[in-house]
Amino acid sequence: MAQSPSLAQDVAQSAKSFSKAFRQTPPQRFAFDLFSMFPTSCCEYASLLLAWFLSEEHEGIAIEVVTGELKEDRQQRHIWLRIEGHNLDITADQFDTTLPHTLITRPRGWHARYAVIQAAPFHRDFHEDYGDDCRQEIIDDYVVLAHKARGTQGTPA
Repeated sequence: MAQSPSLAQDVAQSAKSFSKAFRQTPPQRFAFDLFSMFPTSCCEYASLLLAWFLSEEHEGIAIEVVTGELKEDRQQRHIWLRIEGHNLDITADQFDTTLPHTLITRPRGWHARYAVIQAAPFHRDFHEDYGDDCRQEIIDDYVVLAHKARGTQGTPA
């Protein structure tokens, strides 16, 4: 389903609001311990929560979760989202602090340094694959982040 240019702007604003909510949450407030290091080492889970948020905010949006290996070092992997032909990443700045907190690129942009090894459609029930304790922590953190993000939409990121 093709999206209008204005929807793309809305999606970008939603992503910026969610990234801002992550960054404004004190590390000790996260139930899921890995998030206390955000944006470092949590690209998978942060991307999944962002996708969850975007799927709620923009009904019917097609979101892919992309896994890539660094072309120069196949041991290093990174995960981000692909929406409407754009790469959307809220953890890329862990690798380069000069990058924006919400990185949006076309296929030949910053993410071209990665060889895509998997691109799968996002499924909102992804958390069902995790253990009971971990699953509830992820859900609890999502609820807090989504609430904060919805409160910051429309404010500068």
